[in-house]
Amino acid sequence: MTRTTKPVLTRIAASMLAFLASSPALAQVSDRQLDEESQTTFAQLAPVGMAVAVVRKNKPVWTRGFGLRESGKDGIVDADTPFPIHSMTKSFTATALALLVDEGKIAWDDPVRQHIPEFAMSDPYVTEHLTIRDLLVHNSGLALGAGDLLHWPDQRYTTGDIIAGLRYLPLEKGLRQGFAYDNLLYFVAGEVVARASGMTWSAFLHTRLLEPLGMSSCSTSTQDTQRHGGVSRIPAIQHARPAGGKPSPLPGIVQSDDPAGSLSCSVRDIARWMQFQLGDGTTPDGIRLLTAQRLDELHTAVVAMKPPRSIARLAGSHFNDVALGWFVSDFAGSYAIEHGGTGPGGMTNMILLPEQGAAVVVLVNDMVPAMMLSNRIADLIVRGDNASDWMGWVKEREARRAAQASSEHDSNAQPPISAQAPRLPLDAYAGNYRDPWYGLIRVTRQKQGLRLHFTRSKLLEGPLLPWDGETFIARWPDRSLEADAFVTFETNSQGKVTAMRVRPVSPRTDFSYDYAHLAPVREEVP
Repeated sequence: MTRTTKPVLTRIAASMLAFLASSPALAQVSDRQLDEESQTTFAQLAPVGMAVAVVRKNKPVWTRGFGLRESGKDGIVDADTPFPIHSMTKSFTATALALLVDEGKIAWDDPVRQHIPEFAMSDPYVTEHLTIRDLLVHNSGLALGAGDLLHWPDQRYTTGDIIAGLRYLPLEKGLRQGFAYDNLLYFVAGEVVARASGMTWSAFLHTRLLEPLGMSSCSTSTQDTQRHGGVSRIPAIQHARPAGGKPSPLPGIVQSDDPAGSLSCSVRDIARWMQFQLGDGTTPDGIRLLTAQRLDELHTAVVAMKPPRSIARLAGSHFNDVALGWFVSDFAGSYAIEHGGTGPGGMTNMILLPEQGAAVVVLVNDMVPAMMLSNRIADLIVRGDNASDWMGWVKEREARRAAQASSEHDSNAQPPISAQAPRLPLDAYAGNYRDPWYGLIRVTRQKQGLRLHFTRSKLLEGPLLPWDGETFIARWPDRSLEADAFVTFETNSQGKVTAMRVRPVSPRTDFSYDYAHLAPVREEVP
């Protein structure tokens, strides 16, 4: 099947002509308005810390910091405080590839195997035909979040591990048959950068993008943060927050280089990034990094999608399509280019408004959706006093989620009244189980009972408690994960345990806890 680029562009052009004909003139959003909107959001949603930057045509960049770098400790957030930006990193990886396209070292339509011969997917056709462009637009056929346990939430991995594991992940759809957000193929994209450039993804970003743009606060990993950090650039600590609970800091997360989501930057530096993306491919000093053609390609829709309900309702959007490292939409009658990010303990979002020469980014070090302030400010820039009540919608949504959470199995759910005891002695379940893409999962017998360990992770190790018959529940000691798992053991005709199946306890569990695609088999059946 061919890409959907041309039909999508035709539809965008038609939609934009209709919307721009009735679009109001650029609203003059003052510094005072930005301050009031940000202060109100911070007071109403109460994240631990928040940083905001707004780019407006012919005006200085507006930046503010709110709250604390870490709950309960001194240290306020300012415009130079680095925050993990999570999946906003994808726009940097896509731009890195665009630089290499400009140099003729790669082409968007090159098969991935042309640059990484060992690359393989579970379908031989997809293996041969998946292109570099496909790596960036979530249409490979992989299911939502497939294989994310290779790097989430604190896994020890290499890019080689991820490339080796991809061939064992089943495809949910055909190539270019629809959208499902994935992270693993951005690791592959980062490896293309490395092999085509002769330097690591991290080194390429620093040398070719971050340093030329003056983005000195940015780092690609924990080790990189320590190497580039300083007293004036103490990073914001991420915070978990159970539904309706208090924030708890997550200072122990060690982040490796991750082309899908490991970058950390201050809002001041993300403002520089947004200005570059709004420009013609040159730095503020007039040095050309990227041709205007490549920049336009990054912002051109490839995969067609309907907008989320919130965007359709509050911004009147009719499409929210996938571009190269970005999403593009008709936002309140104006063209918008956007990407957000969510990780363990933080949420982010940035929106570019090319027709207005404006952009906004909000970074939050807490699992509170204050990053939706970006939508409110973007709406104010486009529609002025006619902007929607985005924060009112956020508060309503959070209230509904809190009510829903109280009616679901909570994190301390108890076995059903009719639960049966395990059929076998606990020793019978202990052993090493191996999944083709993840690797080793270990069940050990200890004095207190069974213990489960996803061996790539420090966080995913905890007691395995009887639940109902051959089903146990893994309760992770770090309760902020909200990712407890049901583990069901399977037996053969001789009654020997041969395999396990895993699924999340709660529907609220993040999709990156990809238990669903695991199929661990016991290495030695007693």
